[in-house]
Amino acid sequence: MSVVVVAGGLGDFGGLIVKALLDTEKHEVYIMTRKAFAHPRRVSPITGKLYDPLIQTNYSSEDALLAQLAERKASVIICAFIMDNQEACDAELRLIRAADNLPTPERKRFIPSEFNVEYDVSDDVLPYPEKKYHMYARQELAKTKTLDYTYIYTGMFMDYFGMPKVPSALRPLAFFIDPTHGKAMLPAQADTKMSMTFSTDAARYIALSLEMRGWPRIMTTETSRMSPVDLVNLVAKTMKPERQIIIHEFLDGLRERDLPMNVEIARQYPERFPGGMDQLRELITNLEVSVVRGAYDFGRLSEHTNLAHLFHIEVPDPKRIEDLIKEAWEHGRETYSQQYGFQEVLYNAISVAPGSPGLFLVGTAVTFSFTSSSGRERSAYDLVPLLRNAWLQVRQKYPTIAADNRPDCKVYTSPSSPAELEAWLDETFVVAPGKTWQDLYRDMVKTKYMTLHFCPEASQLFVQGEHHTLDGRGAVTLIERFFGALASPADPYDLWRTDGTEVSRLPPRTEDLLPSSSSSSSPDRGAQHAVDLLTPLNTITSPIFLPVPSPLPPPTMKNFSSSLKSDPQITAAITAACKSHRLSVTAAWHAAVILATQSLQSQSSPSGIQHPSGTEYPSFGNFDLRRYFPSSMSLSVADTNSVSNHHTILPVVTSTTSTNGSPKSFLDIAKELDAFYKSDLSKSPDLFKALPHMIRHLIPGLLKPEKGGSTPALSSLGVVDRMLNGKHEGKKGMWRVEDVWFGNTVSGPWLECFMWGWRGELVVSACWDGAFYEGSGVERFLGGVLGELKGGLGVTLGDVNSRL
Repeated sequence: MSVVVVAGGLGDFGGLIVKALLDTEKHEVYIMTRKAFAHPRRVSPITGKLYDPLIQTNYSSEDALLAQLAERKASVIICAFIMDNQEACDAELRLIRAADNLPTPERKRFIPSEFNVEYDVSDDVLPYPEKKYHMYARQELAKTKTLDYTYIYTGMFMDYFGMPKVPSALRPLAFFIDPTHGKAMLPAQADTKMSMTFSTDAARYIALSLEMRGWPRIMTTETSRMSPVDLVNLVAKTMKPERQIIIHEFLDGLRERDLPMNVEIARQYPERFPGGMDQLRELITNLEVSVVRGAYDFGRLSEHTNLAHLFHIEVPDPKRIEDLIKEAWEHGRETYSQQYGFQEVLYNAISVAPGSPGLFLVGTAVTFSFTSSSGRERSAYDLVPLLRNAWLQVRQKYPTIAADNRPDCKVYTSPSSPAELEAWLDETFVVAPGKTWQDLYRDMVKTKYMTLHFCPEASQLFVQGEHHTLDGRGAVTLIERFFGALASPADPYDLWRTDGTEVSRLPPRTEDLLPSSSSSSSPDRGAQHAVDLLTPLNTITSPIFLPVPSPLPPPTMKNFSSSLKSDPQITAAITAACKSHRLSVTAAWHAAVILATQSLQSQSSPSGIQHPSGTEYPSFGNFDLRRYFPSSMSLSVADTNSVSNHHTILPVVTSTTSTNGSPKSFLDIAKELDAFYKSDLSKSPDLFKALPHMIRHLIPGLLKPEKGGSTPALSSLGVVDRMLNGKHEGKKGMWRVEDVWFGNTVSGPWLECFMWGWRGELVVSACWDGAFYEGSGVERFLGGVLGELKGGLGVTLGDVNSRL
């Protein structure tokens, strides 16, 4: 077991090294970075204690680096910089000197950022100007007196030849071949071998190298070796017969055209290639020439150790280039499946067949306006083609909305022709003449895919789907992206493309992105922690709930909703009062719902039964887990995860009485709930392990919603304006979002309560099944919630609530 520091551990490859080290569950791993941000704490497998894995530094001071390494008792330092500038080079040099001066009796080890090929060769073999930075680092390592160091060559990352169909942490690049566009560019001499490794395999072998007693000077991770011409032929044979690869030959370094994928990369990543296509072309040319001249052929290396061969028994077989090409480009590979994540398991358990009413089907409504830039007044039906194309554009960017939630897994089928996209549009974009979103919500049934309804006369949109696909934040972001597409229509080529590139934007499961747990935590701790989380729900003796008919009538499976708005003046006063008490509005609203429910409980039920007021309010709080995803995640990946479902629920039982039996004040209740909502989930190392177990315990109760009780459930979406821009201006005119609504279907005797902020107004809303409540009664309840909220916070402005 070692204390390992990975400098550059938030980068593309550095992040993979960190994950591989954590997966061994043998090391205390730190990330050294220039960035400052909150990072989940981890449990050390060495000490069993929690530690902060982040080391912030600007690499400018050798003494400061030495102090930071010494404080953590680091014994292994891995450098994972992109060594293409003097600043990165200077940082690595200081890190080498600091590591050499560490006052530790343990053997100190250093792996420099050499993850590619042998750099100590002439320009005739490796025409790469930035290799000088690697040579400076080698010269510094040669001066060290206490470091054991090695160079680990990964060769070419084969990830590039499977992009975008095979997921990779690396950013895209195309050389020799662009299968997506059916193009290949081969030099006249393209039969030199190229050593390759898949990025995650390379990171795994680097982590395993720490188990070696001694390090040879040179090690590799090569798992495949193939020439560019053989690679192109392999891809051509693997792809569909009708998708041919057009091969262009050129003399060494004298290419006459660019691969289309690189043209797109230069346009999409200006921060990465500020010099545009000229800069990218120079990089590609040097890379291809280096391959042709043998720089990537490890068969030409002198004595070295191949880690893939050394550890072939201890670990699963690595990905070979033949496996990757088959996975990415094999004929007929158009369907992608994904097992459900822990939260999706819950929604899958209550899922129904398309065309049937169901529980927790999500709906989002938008009232909008459009002002044409031409000044010509358009009818609502003139907007249909624009809305339809924008829906397709969103599907291309976020293909998860076209996934099919099947009983055993989520399935996405990549379209092979524009006709298939048209068929999907015909099924999922629906014009509803004479309807409002309320009409559509009332009669909502499950659709096979996420579906967008347009109500022309009302100028409304209604998006519906299953909770498998979107959580609240995902729903808001989907609407934002949709109006962005209306204002900025895609090029027809991108709009109707069917090359399979969209599959790289399918979001992964939540548990695949959460921090991994340490082995110091027993495998059974997750299950036990789930029991601990749910125990308060199972020991309630005096529940707070709303009166409902007894015996319970059968559900109508008709959906109703009511909302009340608190005007901007009152909303501002509520917000100010929450700030003065250091409360979130969500916590204050939750407390108000509790007290409003308790007040109604003491009244007679619809059946004439008198209920004493309860003192314990069971509920679940919603938590967005995206904040715990890797901080090294690229913006494009983070955007993919924004339109998806990455939330969880956690139980909380709130008592309205103190231990001596006296009633708690509104502020006391709100402060308890505020602490709950502000919980840092990463501080509990067993919590993420417990979530799948907790969800499995909850499923039986959801399968019988009529027995679920009548305690209102709660869900807060926060200030929607912060996520949804109300105005989107494009060439055709101005699109304005005038109003929004969020909700879901309910089939049991409880109210589903929602709260959000929109344009300076606080909105409280509720959804219910028509068998259990009258609309007037729900409106009185929502008025009571706002009354408790204002009264508890000391807001004395008049009652100017308005019905939505």
